[in-house]
Amino acid sequence: MAAQAVAARARWPRLALAELWVRPRRLQHEGQPERSDQPIQMENPYKDPPKRCVLCGINVDYKNVQLLSQFVSPYTGSIYGRHITGLCNKKQKEITKAIKRAHVFGFMPVMFKNPQFLTDPKLCNIKYPE
Repeated sequence: MAAQAVAARARWPRLALAELWVRPRRLQHEGQPERSDQPIQMENPYKDPPKRCVLCGINVDYKNVQLLSQFVSPYTGSIYGRHITGLCNKKQKEITKAIKRAHVFGFMPVMFKNPQFLTDPKLCNIKYPE
Protein backbone atom coordinates (compact mmCIF):
# COMPACT_ATOMS: atom_id res chain seq x y z
CA MET A 1 0.00 0.00 0.00
CA ALA A 2 2.77 2.40 0.91
CA ALA A 3 4.49 1.71 -2.41
CA GLN A 4 1.30 2.56 -4.25
CA ALA A 5 0.94 5.84 -2.35
CA VAL A 6 4.53 6.78 -3.18
CA ALA A 7 3.90 5.86 -6.82
CA ALA A 8 0.78 8.05 -6.82
CA ARG A 9 2.81 10.95 -5.45
CA ALA A 10 5.39 10.44 -8.15
CA ARG A 11 2.73 10.65 -10.86
CA TRP A 12 1.00 13.67 -9.36
CA PRO A 13 3.53 15.43 -7.23
CA ARG A 14 1.33 18.46 -6.53
CA LEU A 15 -1.63 16.52 -5.12
CA ALA A 16 -1.69 15.36 -1.55
CA LEU A 17 -3.16 11.98 -0.61
CA ALA A 18 -6.22 13.54 1.01
CA GLU A 19 -7.09 15.34 -2.24
CA LEU A 20 -7.17 12.19 -4.31
CA TRP A 21 -10.46 11.06 -2.80
CA VAL A 22 -13.44 13.37 -3.16
CA ARG A 23 -16.78 12.79 -1.45
CA PRO A 24 -19.34 11.56 -4.01
CA ARG A 25 -21.95 14.12 -5.06
CA ARG A 26 -24.79 12.17 -3.51
CA LEU A 27 -23.08 12.39 -0.12
CA GLN A 28 -21.95 16.01 -0.30
CA HIS A 29 -25.05 17.36 1.45
CA GLU A 30 -24.46 15.14 4.50
CA GLY A 31 -22.61 16.68 7.36
CA GLN A 32 -23.17 20.24 6.22
CA PRO A 33 -24.82 22.66 8.65
CA GLU A 34 -28.36 23.94 8.03
CA ARG A 35 -28.48 27.04 5.88
CA SER A 36 -30.93 29.83 6.49
CA ASP A 37 -31.45 30.36 2.77
CA GLN A 38 -32.93 26.89 2.26
CA PRO A 39 -36.69 26.69 1.60
CA ILE A 40 -38.88 25.87 4.58
CA GLN A 41 -42.00 23.74 4.61
CA MET A 42 -45.22 25.78 4.72
CA GLU A 43 -48.84 25.49 3.64
CA ASN A 44 -49.83 26.48 0.13
CA PRO A 45 -50.92 30.16 0.35
CA TYR A 46 -52.91 29.85 -2.91
CA LYS A 47 -55.02 26.91 -1.76
CA ASP A 48 -58.69 27.81 -1.44
CA PRO A 49 -60.28 27.28 1.98
CA PRO A 50 -62.55 24.23 2.07
CA LYS A 51 -66.07 25.01 0.95
CA ARG A 52 -68.77 24.35 3.50
CA CYS A 53 -72.23 23.11 2.72
CA VAL A 54 -74.96 25.68 3.44
CA LEU A 55 -77.18 23.13 5.17
CA CYS A 56 -74.62 21.19 7.21
CA GLY A 57 -75.86 21.37 10.78
CA ILE A 58 -79.46 22.22 9.78
CA ASN A 59 -82.24 19.68 10.06
CA VAL A 60 -84.03 19.19 6.72
CA ASP A 61 -87.76 18.50 7.10
CA TYR A 62 -90.40 17.99 4.41
CA LYS A 63 -92.74 20.40 6.26
CA ASN A 64 -90.30 23.33 5.94
CA VAL A 65 -91.59 24.41 2.53
CA GLN A 66 -89.86 27.79 2.54
CA LEU A 67 -86.44 26.16 2.86
CA LEU A 68 -87.22 23.48 0.30
CA SER A 69 -88.52 26.00 -2.24
CA GLN A 70 -85.02 27.55 -2.41
CA PHE A 71 -83.81 24.46 -4.25
CA VAL A 72 -86.65 24.31 -6.83
CA SER A 73 -86.80 26.13 -10.17
CA PRO A 74 -89.56 28.83 -10.12
CA TYR A 75 -90.73 28.08 -13.67
CA THR A 76 -90.44 24.32 -14.11
CA GLY A 77 -90.55 23.07 -10.53
CA SER A 78 -87.50 20.89 -11.12
CA ILE A 79 -84.99 20.32 -8.32
CA TYR A 80 -81.62 22.00 -8.81
CA GLY A 81 -78.57 19.71 -8.95
CA ARG A 82 -75.51 19.69 -6.72
CA HIS A 83 -73.44 21.72 -9.16
CA ILE A 84 -75.94 24.56 -8.81
CA THR A 85 -76.87 24.32 -5.12
CA GLY A 86 -73.34 23.69 -3.82
CA LEU A 87 -74.60 21.21 -1.22
CA CYS A 88 -72.72 18.16 -0.05
CA ASN A 89 -73.91 14.79 -1.34
CA LYS A 90 -75.66 13.85 1.90
CA LYS A 91 -77.68 17.07 2.18
CA GLN A 92 -78.53 17.08 -1.53
CA LYS A 93 -80.08 13.62 -1.15
CA GLU A 94 -81.97 14.76 1.96
CA ILE A 95 -83.29 17.84 0.14
CA THR A 96 -84.37 15.78 -2.87
CA LYS A 97 -86.12 13.24 -0.68
CA ALA A 98 -87.83 15.96 1.40
CA ILE A 99 -89.01 17.84 -1.72
CA LYS A 100 -90.47 14.67 -3.22
CA ARG A 101 -92.15 13.85 0.08
CA ALA A 102 -93.59 17.39 0.27
CA HIS A 103 -94.96 16.95 -3.27
CA VAL A 104 -96.65 13.68 -2.32
CA PHE A 105 -98.18 15.05 0.89
CA GLY A 106 -99.35 18.23 -0.83
CA PHE A 107 -97.16 20.74 1.01
CA MET A 108 -95.51 21.97 -2.23
CA PRO A 109 -96.79 22.37 -5.80
CA VAL A 110 -95.13 20.03 -8.29
CA MET A 111 -94.98 22.04 -11.52
CA PHE A 112 -93.95 25.49 -10.23
CA LYS A 113 -92.61 27.30 -7.19
CA ASN A 114 -95.07 28.69 -4.65
CA PRO A 115 -95.52 32.41 -5.59
CA GLN A 116 -95.24 33.61 -1.98
CA PHE A 117 -91.62 32.31 -1.89
CA LEU A 118 -90.51 33.94 -5.17
CA THR A 119 -89.15 37.03 -3.39
CA ASP A 120 -87.08 35.09 -0.83
CA PRO A 121 -83.30 35.63 -0.90
CA LYS A 122 -81.40 32.97 -2.83
CA LEU A 123 -79.46 30.37 -0.86
CA CYS A 124 -77.80 28.67 -3.81
CA ASN A 125 -75.63 30.00 -6.61
CA ILE A 126 -77.68 29.85 -9.79
CA LYS A 127 -75.32 30.29 -12.69
CA TYR A 128 -77.92 31.37 -15.21
CA PRO A 129 -80.44 34.26 -14.90
CA GLU A 130 -84.08 33.55 -14.26
